[in-house]
Parts: sequence; C-alpha cells; structure tokens
Amino acid sequence: MTETLIDAVALFQEAAQLAASTLERFADREEPVVHYLEPEALKQALDLELPRQGRGLDEAMELAKKTLHYSVATGHPRFLNQLFGGYDPAGLLGEWITALTNTSMYTYEAAPVGTVVELAVLQKLADFVGFEDCEGVLAPGGSLANLMAAIAARHVHFPHVKQHGLRADDRPVLFCSAEAHYSIKRAAMVLGIGTDGCVQVPVDEVGRMIPAELERLIEEAKAAGQNPFFVCATTGATVTGAFDPVDAIADVTERHGLWLHIDGSYGGSALLSEAHRHLLRGSDRADSMTWNPHKMMGLPLACAALLTKKRGTLTKSMAMNAEYLFHEDSEPEYDLGDRSLQCGRRVDALKLWFSWQATGDEGFEQRIDDLFDQAESLRGLVRERKGFRLIRNQEGTNVCFRYLPHAHRNAVGEERVRREHEATLRIRREMAREGSFLVNYAQLDGAATFRAVASNLETTTDDLSAMLDRIEAE
Repeated sequence: MTETLIDAVALFQEAAQLAASTLERFADREEPVVHYLEPEALKQALDLELPRQGRGLDEAMELAKKTLHYSVATGHPRFLNQLFGGYDPAGLLGEWITALTNTSMYTYEAAPVGTVVELAVLQKLADFVGFEDCEGVLAPGGSLANLMAAIAARHVHFPHVKQHGLRADDRPVLFCSAEAHYSIKRAAMVLGIGTDGCVQVPVDEVGRMIPAELERLIEEAKAAGQNPFFVCATTGATVTGAFDPVDAIADVTERHGLWLHIDGSYGGSALLSEAHRHLLRGSDRADSMTWNPHKMMGLPLACAALLTKKRGTLTKSMAMNAEYLFHEDSEPEYDLGDRSLQCGRRVDALKLWFSWQATGDEGFEQRIDDLFDQAESLRGLVRERKGFRLIRNQEGTNVCFRYLPHAHRNAVGEERVRREHEATLRIRREMAREGSFLVNYAQLDGAATFRAVASNLETTTDDLSAMLDRIEAE
C-alpha cells in the first residue's frame, strides 16, 4: 500500500472508534444535548481559518472531534426539536458505504447498485401508498420533492410551458392548507405562478384542510378566470402534526380534474402502521406523494422520496436528454437522471435499503406505533400538570403546549396568552443554551407554543417528565 492509503486506513479505523463512542454518549443523560456557544465564541473554538499549507490527516481527526463536541446531538433522547431524531445503525452504515462508493445517480453505468436499490425501495414505498405502477425518485428533502410534483402537474395541465413558458391566458393557480409547509408557496414562486398564485385553504380546529372550503375557493378561482391545476394535501403538518382528509379532498380534485399531491414528508410513515394508516385513507387516489423516511422512520438525513402514480410522468416533465450521459446503448428504464431536477445526485437509497433489511415491515410498524404512543404519553403528562395546557385537539406525533408561570396563574384571556407566549420564548431559550433539552416552538393560534416531537425511541416517560419539570422550574 502507498503511504497515503496507509494513512487513510488508520484514519478510518480511528474514526470508527470515534463514531462508536459518540453513539455511547447518546445514552448518557448527563451529557448535554448541545455544548452551546454563541457564534463568535464557536468560531474561535473551531479555528475556522483555512491554511495555505495543509495540516495533514491528524488535524482532520481533531476537527472531527471538535465537530462532534459542538454539534447538536440529534441522537440524544432529550432532543425533541425537529421532525427527525434518534439514530439508525443500519442507516448510518449505509451512509458510510454511500460515501465510500462516491458515485452519482444519473445512469445505471455510473451507479448500478444504487439504481436497482433505489427502484426497489421506491416501489416498496409505493406499495404502501397504493401506487401499482409507480414512477419515483429520491430527492435531497421534501421541499424539492414537492417542487418536482408541482412541475409534473404543471406539465400535465400546461404541456407547452416546458418549451415555451407560461402564456398570458394560462393563469395557473394551486391550493394547499393554511398550515401547509412553506415549500408549497415557494414552489408557486419557482414555477413563475407567484406566491399569490398559492391559495391557502382554511383549516379546522385540529389544523386539517376543510374540503368544502377547498371546493369554494376552486370555484371562485375559476369564476375569476384562473386555471386551478394542483392541490396539495398535507399529512403531518409541520407544527401541529395534523393530517388533511385525503379521501374527501380527492372527491373535490376528481370533480374538478385537478392533480392531487400528498405532502407526506412527515406523516407518510403512518402508512406503515395498521393502527395509524387510516390517517392517510385515500392516498391511492392521489397523483403523487412526498414521503421522507428520514423523519418518522429514523433514517439519516436526507432521505426523501417523490412517488407518482403514472409511469413516465416525471420523465416527461423533467427530461433534457443530455447525450453525454444518456447514450444510444443505455438502458432508459434504469437511467434515472431524467426523472429529477438534479444532475449530480447522491445514492440515498442505500441507507434506506440497509435499514429496511435490518428492520423489516414489522419493525417499522412497531417504531411508528411507539412514536405515536410516546406523543400520547406526553399529552397525558401535560394534562396532569397545573399551569400547562395542550393547544388544539391533536393527532400525530407532535405535541403543542404552553405553560403559565406560577406568578401569573390568575391571568385569563389575552393576558394569559401573553404570559404563556413570554414564558415559552424565555424558558425554551434557557433550555437550549444550557443544553438540558432541545425542544422547538412555533407561533400557533396567536402565541409562541412549545412543539415537542416524538422521534427517538430511546426517549422515555422519565425524559418527558424531566422536560416538564425543567419548564416548571422557570
């Protein structure tokens, strides 16, 4: 072996030990979720200056240790901040193999294993959705998957746009719930429709789109000379976790001949559970769906799928037929590059494949059920404590609540909401800076609201009680 290769082998032997010790630290509740530093202090601690002369692989290992020390420990059981968390050993292994193979997902020739694996995992996901002859692709996140779905829908309804652009009389308009992810409004911007062309539909007391309001707004748009073409149903809203009623929405879209997309980035994984798949009843009636295994399924970021019901839909809307990539002797069915907005694309399928092989359908079902149970346990704890209250009726694995400090327990009405808002901002920031818990907040029904996410199977009822204790300690 060359000296360079010998050094590389030694580096990764040490790196494997570092990775293993990092996983062990996740089990230590005495370890903070984050060793927080303000930005200027963090810059100093990391020594960001890039040298003219390289410092060697020993320095790279020191940087790895510093990076892990100061990064948020998203595998920590007291990280309840985002729609992802915990860790998946088989998925992490898949990530390492992806980096080692270091290839791109545009042609079978460049990525033979990645290609057949991606097609297999996409069809597996599609089977749960109810798409029998699916065309799909993995994307670096739900936002890009949602954008590609909107592009595919636009191509079906306005096929001339791909070559000639929008015409003055096209006037396309799309629809989503008032609490849909902002990527839908951004998609309208990117498509040239403009954010005003994204019509937000009112929601009910849980946060679910109201189908009757959707129909009313579609009819109003038509009466105004606009051309509705795309409706996005959200299953697992970012803040509330709410699931739009897909079946009832499909009734509306079918009556009006519109493309129905499901943004299941978060909640799509409920399809894996017999107990919870009813939340996506009617998914088989959609034209496309986004599903992020890096959320409820616990895969490493990023692992997001766009699935379409009809084969050829993505290719027709995206393909540019680059001759230097796609040759006459290529296998079109296995060259996935023209299904995506990207050219270079990571092999994100390996981690999902490794994980599914290790976990199986039954293992993922148990995981989803346990996360729903964990969220319900936290709701029960919140209900039991004075000063705490749940905000809205809730479904899914998000828990939204507020806390009223002891000094203001007599506050009512707007005064109570104001005091809860102030307490949420203050206490949440204190917990994040000390690293005891990382739990997010969002504006909900007029005030800042704690939003805890059940995402890590290692999080216990004791952890959840300890979080509420810390909030009460003020």
